[in-house]
Amino acid sequence: MIMNDRLLEPNLGSLTDQLSIEHRCAYLIVDRSFHVRLVGGYRGVFAGQSPQIGDSLFDLLPELIGSEDVLCDIMDGKVSRLHLPHVNRNGTHREVRYLHLLTLPYFNIHGQIDGLVQTITDATDQSIIEQTHIQQRNELRLLKEHLSRQNIELARVNAELRRAHRLKDEFLAGISHEVRTPLSAILGLAELLRAKIVGPLNDEQIDMLNRIDESGRHLLEVINDFLDLAKIEAGRFELEPRLTMARQICAASVRMINELALRKRQTVRVNLDPKVEALYADERRLRQALINLLSNAVKFTPPGGAIGLDLEGDPEHEVVRMTVWDTGIGIAPEDIPRLFQPFSQIHNEYQHHQAGSGLGLVMVARLAELHGGSVSLESEPGKGSRFTITLPWTREYQRWEETLATTNVDAAFPVRLVPGAETLPQIGNNRHVLLVDDDAIGSNIICDYLQRCGHQTTHAISGEEALALVRQEMPDLAIIDLRLKDTDGLEIVRRLRQNVATASLPIIVLTALAMPGDRERSLAAGANVYLSKPVHLRELVEQIAALVKG
Repeated sequence: MIMNDRLLEPNLGSLTDQLSIEHRCAYLIVDRSFHVRLVGGYRGVFAGQSPQIGDSLFDLLPELIGSEDVLCDIMDGKVSRLHLPHVNRNGTHREVRYLHLLTLPYFNIHGQIDGLVQTITDATDQSIIEQTHIQQRNELRLLKEHLSRQNIELARVNAELRRAHRLKDEFLAGISHEVRTPLSAILGLAELLRAKIVGPLNDEQIDMLNRIDESGRHLLEVINDFLDLAKIEAGRFELEPRLTMARQICAASVRMINELALRKRQTVRVNLDPKVEALYADERRLRQALINLLSNAVKFTPPGGAIGLDLEGDPEHEVVRMTVWDTGIGIAPEDIPRLFQPFSQIHNEYQHHQAGSGLGLVMVARLAELHGGSVSLESEPGKGSRFTITLPWTREYQRWEETLATTNVDAAFPVRLVPGAETLPQIGNNRHVLLVDDDAIGSNIICDYLQRCGHQTTHAISGEEALALVRQEMPDLAIIDLRLKDTDGLEIVRRLRQNVATASLPIIVLTALAMPGDRERSLAAGANVYLSKPVHLRELVEQIAALVKG
């Protein structure tokens, strides 16, 4: 056995051989001329080359060639050992083996160095493990470098996405403002004419005004659908669900399209399941989806056809199905997948005469999904279509029949019909209204209407002018547009709220932007009411009356 780097001759017996075999280790005792004097231990490390007495150490272990001087120094006592780790050579079956070579001085019984002890240890398994660890560390390092490069690239992509998102928001804001502003003037002028400001109107003139109003409202719906779809895709569209009355929503939606159907001499049929009462949904958005489907049914059904709305409850599967059907032109199977893609329309002879943005059905599908439901379609060319909105209907809401039975349907869902000639609401009481808006045409229309309703108006085209006018004469109410050329309208609202004299001044924010978060930001800044352009002038007068009483 080896102790203090000395292999004592009396111990070169069975114990050493046993330990060497167990640890796959062999040893050679060589004389000063580097020839083998004794062989022991596990000879398998030599891979079939069996050492013999008298063999040259360098023939058995050519890896030691070049180390002769060190070996001589070991025998002279100048160096204690020579260690060569991980020496590789081919094994019996041509596999690579890894050996540890350790050379020590050999002492005889008199304590004199009389040669060398050469140990050969098979460290293949250990070396493979170590190499595996090294390889794993290298792979981990490469993986970290790859992840680092990916993170840098991801950060760049995210920055580009944020920039694209910001540009899209700016584009939507610009489109909303640039379209709503002239549209507000168009609808406002139509409303002023219906109020008979320029004289009495005959039936033909009223019909023309109604067409102007319908076209303007249709354009407004397209803009709203586009903005709503953008909000949904950006994940910033939030529903306001509450307990709603399903049958009443259906009835109100049908009333909205009745006039359009009558003009085309179409029959409208409604079949409402009496057991369906309560739904948990955003009633305004659900009504929006149904009106969209019903409007399409009227649009794509020839004169004299039929359209309908069926409401059916399925208590077992806990769902409610709202089906809008028609006897119209139908849809070919290959065209159905494109219906729910944005800006996609079917091209056929009948479609060419129909206006549309290609967003309506996309909005219906998105709204149904946001409610936890879905939309399905059955259609056959020439025989009509059936669009079905399927929504959750839990056991809890199936038992609300008694609670909802006494609700006033007409009060819950007021319907705005196609306008005819109307009179000015004489509810003004000579209140002073300050209008802050840099849109000259739209501002003149609003001021003219308010003055004819009995209000005194002052018009400012900038924020600084508005603040100066307030210091000169305190108005009873301020109407402030969010997008002014010199400053942000919200900043004017905040400055008015920070001033003790104007802290309680009623403020209506009127804007053509109508972007996500505008309402919340406006109310947080101190506005009392948020209205988006084009605003119904009668509604504006009613809001002023509600804020300025007495």
